[in-house]
Amino acid sequence: MADLLLISDLHLGSHLKPRMRGESVHLASRIEEIFPRFLEHYMQEGRRWQLVINGDFIDFWNIELAGKQRRPAEQLAVARLHAVFDAHPGVEDALVRFLRAGHGIVFVTGNHDAELLYPAVRAAIVSRLCGGEVVDTSRTDPTSLSVLGLGRIRFVRWFLREPGGAWIEHGHKFDASCATQAALSPTRGGELVKTVAEVATRSFANLMPEIDYDAPDKFTAADYVRWAVARGWRFVLRVILLYLHTAGRILALWAGPGRVDKQGRRAHAERLAQVAANAGLQMSALQALDEMAPPPSATRLWGLLSITALDHVFVVVLAVLLGRLVGGLAGVPWVWLPIAAVVSVLAFVRLRRRKRPRNVARDMLEVAAGVGEVTGVPLVLMGHSHRGTLERFGDVVYANSGSWLDGSHLVVHRDPDTQRFAEVELRSWRNGGVVRVRQMLVPRSAGPAPSELELQITPPPADVSRRPQLAAAERGADVGSTDPAMMWPRRDGG
Repeated sequence: MADLLLISDLHLGSHLKPRMRGESVHLASRIEEIFPRFLEHYMQEGRRWQLVINGDFIDFWNIELAGKQRRPAEQLAVARLHAVFDAHPGVEDALVRFLRAGHGIVFVTGNHDAELLYPAVRAAIVSRLCGGEVVDTSRTDPTSLSVLGLGRIRFVRWFLREPGGAWIEHGHKFDASCATQAALSPTRGGELVKTVAEVATRSFANLMPEIDYDAPDKFTAADYVRWAVARGWRFVLRVILLYLHTAGRILALWAGPGRVDKQGRRAHAERLAQVAANAGLQMSALQALDEMAPPPSATRLWGLLSITALDHVFVVVLAVLLGRLVGGLAGVPWVWLPIAAVVSVLAFVRLRRRKRPRNVARDMLEVAAGVGEVTGVPLVLMGHSHRGTLERFGDVVYANSGSWLDGSHLVVHRDPDTQRFAEVELRSWRNGGVVRVRQMLVPRSAGPAPSELELQITPPPADVSRRPQLAAAERGADVGSTDPAMMWPRRDGG
């Protein structure tokens, strides 16, 4: 069996839009130069590799094609895919050589490349990388690493699992703004539903190249105000109009576009049963994972109001109405103003205390141990957070591949005698070579995934919020990294 080479979050195609920053073009050219050398390095090691591209390989959210935006969703996704490979011939050729050398490639679906769920997109990838070879792209339910095979391409909707070995998924399921209902078939009318993060990216960030790529992961409302004011009143007016348009589109998700229809939910339920059977898991284990994840933001009206900061507007309006009502009942009309002011201030204080700043790295650290316990594996591998991580919680090792744009990736070696996963390494590709940032032995599995009864009585994982590595994630520091130097400027968040 092959060792694992795990990368994620390349975000290919993020420069393919009418308005873009020069650094995006530079980044695309650097990928063209460095990715082929990266794969060539590992091919020369003499091992057999299973390359796991663990989500967000292609950034469909950021690709805008002039004259093609009104196509049906699946056709448009295929056009975007071809545009990405046409813009990255070096990446395409490197993947072709990797396959021909006898290694395997598996694409795990992420939030930026959920379009991999479209059959035509998967067929287009196979056509580009395998030429005339006939590959069955209709199957996206393999969940066992042992059945993937080498010299082949596979596609995975949610996760990969090796019983007693490892659990692999992108991880956006645990990020409410990037998650959807019915993740195995998140469709409405046959088309993928939108997430809050996707709508915000397409409606605001793509039209505002002046803003940093990672602003949504670190900006507060006050930061956005200061950023706009610093550029003059005309820019402020433009930002306000664009914000109102974006807020309207985000709120519209709750009314329908962000909700999966009955057909999608039925397809999800059918696929979930098949996935559980393929993975050797009870349905109760997958349901436990669902309960660990927050509900998608697009399905909660108050959550959408909070994300768009319209909850503050709602509070002010409610306070004014309350003040008017009290003033009218008391026969003192002017009293509404102080009442409204006091109620607004108290409500604002309450809102600020309840709001928890978005921190993807922290949130994923919090669920890692629980995922390992529920699925019965000692090794949990994810992406999405863009922060390379390697930590141990009790009997579970959690590793995050970070973003390959920073050179961050994971290597998992098997024991040559037992073929079980024995060691995981967090590595960084830099200056044409590999830097081993951190390595850790994989604990022996305690046994199969818990039974349904055990899932009901097993207490939740110990609170990891007070642990030093989680505190580092709270501060925005690199978790588990002993060498902060990286290839490119950091791009945080999902």
